[in-house]
Amino acid sequence: MALVNLKDILHGAQSRRYAVGAFNVVSLESLQAILEAATQMRSPVILNVAEVHFKYVDLETIAPVIRRAAEKAAIPAALHLDHGVSFEAIMRALRAGFTSVMFDGSTLPYEENVQQTREIVKMAHAIGVTVEAELGVVGGAEGSSEATDDRGMLTDPKQAEDFVKRTKVDALAVAIGSAHGLYRAKPKLDFKRLAEIRDATGIPLVLHGGSGIPDEDFKRAIELGICKINVYTEMAQIASHRIRGILDKDPSFISFPDLLIAAREAMRDLVMEKIKVFGTADVCSSPNAFCPTCQGCVVGSDEYSRLASQIAKAVIEQLNKE
Repeated sequence: MALVNLKDILHGAQSRRYAVGAFNVVSLESLQAILEAATQMRSPVILNVAEVHFKYVDLETIAPVIRRAAEKAAIPAALHLDHGVSFEAIMRALRAGFTSVMFDGSTLPYEENVQQTREIVKMAHAIGVTVEAELGVVGGAEGSSEATDDRGMLTDPKQAEDFVKRTKVDALAVAIGSAHGLYRAKPKLDFKRLAEIRDATGIPLVLHGGSGIPDEDFKRAIELGICKINVYTEMAQIASHRIRGILDKDPSFISFPDLLIAAREAMRDLVMEKIKVFGTADVCSSPNAFCPTCQGCVVGSDEYSRLASQIAKAVIEQLNKE
């Protein structure tokens, strides 16, 4: 099965200097778009479901669908709760079979953030689920159409070191100048701060607010320790623009399924572009550390999948010998 947790999927990212894209699922079309793109690009991927988007999807209904789609995919995929701010959301995700959760206690007083994160880590690790946390506050709002250059409260490297040691989190979302939503001007990422956080923590770091950051800044951030990049606003934007273009051209157009297909194709193309920038294109064309836990290529039926299956089996045999 191709469903893995965050630790497995980010292991290679940290050692080989690439970042795995985390894209939000808000509908079946967005799920299809993400998995189609990742499969075509032979790239690992993270399927996000954000607590703020629970109003669009029924978690208990869509989670089995996402899990099944991920299990059938020929690439490794993690099912991840994005920005879980409530204990209820964390518990619902764990019960629904998520392989990873993010507890966002960034707006809490520091000691309270540490305490709550530590308890969630203990609970999640006990059942093999990985945890991402956030320190510092990434500004803006998820999927917001309101332009913002809100830098939030930036992450302190020394505090990050203490936080990671005391909580045992698997990944840390950092505030280095990015923001959720659309940017009013070019974002200014604090790369010096990022390098200091990387050296202080030693764990995979996460960049939220990835929509609108220039490609060269992505690449530099990846070199400095970013292993996971969240993207949603651009997906929503490009899907809306594609539908708007169709309706502007033909106001009498009423084929709703075709609008959904157009939106899916637009999102798929965007995800493919991000995968190229993040450096994960063709990562699954050669043996990786996550092959033993993934084996997604075994599920596929084309010649590539059969070849990749043989490679994965060889990796497993070698690891067993060691």
